[in-house]
Amino acid sequence: MTDASDYERAIPWLRDQAMRYEKALTEVRATHVGRPASEVKKALLAAGERNGVQIANEVAQDAAERIADGTL
Repeated sequence: MTDASDYERAIPWLRDQAMRYEKALTEVRATHVGRPASEVKKALLAAGERNGVQIANEVAQDAAERIADGTL
């Protein structure tokens, strides 16, 4: 069973990962709005790697589609 303190210890790591993801997303959004979703997804995954965060395939696909159509 997981103790509540385990979650508390994980919070700094989760915040760091969220900030790294946001940085990758911001980078790609600034340069790829309106481009094909497949191109945006590749750029987003690469930006995630550069920023030290692994982006789940489904998350990358959703964000790529939204960046491509200008809704994100």
